[in-house]
Amino acid sequence: MFVSVWFLPLHPKAEFQVPTLKETDQWKVELLAPSKDKKLAQGEKGRYEVYSLIVTNKNEKAQNVSVRGFRNEPGTSKMYGLAPQMESDSIKKGQTFSFKNFPVKAGTEKLEFIIMWEEEPYTYKDGTKATSGRAYKETFVFTPNKRAPLD
Repeated sequence: MFVSVWFLPLHPKAEFQVPTLKETDQWKVELLAPSKDKKLAQGEKGRYEVYSLIVTNKNEKAQNVSVRGFRNEPGTSKMYGLAPQMESDSIKKGQTFSFKNFPVKAGTEKLEFIIMWEEEPYTYKDGTKATSGRAYKETFVFTPNKRAPLD
């Protein structure tokens, strides 16, 4: 009796687990599944995956807020900008930024979201205000679950 067994290589498929939450004292960043709304970008198997993002201000009012998203390209240290790039002159405690269905190239091993903001401008003893407040930056990094493909 002859038994033949074929071994096919299993290439790990990188997908980001959703929902995933990261937070600090100031911000809550949620990486979510995409909306099923067909008017928005949808994933394309083997080319790109699609996710949604919500950023919530958990603390005091923030001025000149910007959120920038980046992904890596395997084999290089360079990071590529993503569509979720949001800005606001002011965001109060509890307010959010949201971006639905942004594409991420298949095989991406790291998503990085950078939030930069300023506190309210300082008021001097003579009553005049500084042109801007102290600047801050926080970085939120998401990495995928590696698993064998189901198909």
